[in-house]
Amino acid sequence: TVNLCSKHTTVALTINEDESRLREDFAAWLLKLAPPARPYLHNDLDERPASAADRAAIERNWVDKGMGTLEEFMAQEPVNAHAHLLASLLGCTESVPVVGGELCLGQWQSIMMVELDGPR
Repeated sequence: TVNLCSKHTTVALTINEDESRLREDFAAWLLKLAPPARPYLHNDLDERPASAADRAAIERNWVDKGMGTLEEFMAQEPVNAHAHLLASLLGCTESVPVVGGELCLGQWQSIMMVELDGPR
């Protein structure tokens, strides 16, 4: 078995048919589930960090790693709550059996990485 895991909070992994029109349907469906323009609390950057725990997380994951100040973190922070919500729904892991050194997927199955916060 191969275990796959995305280490990014706005990327999901799924197994499905990799067909262009189905990908378009999937994208449209995701936009209905979590419209990017909705007023999410996470996107209100003027109110963040909202707690001491939030500030500590930014300091631990950004400032303490030498990536810049809290202000620099907030200046680069994207407005992307919809992407976090969708990634949580879809999931960040997949497991695929391996038989004879080959991935054991169905005829039409593909492992798909779903970037939910624009191209990177």
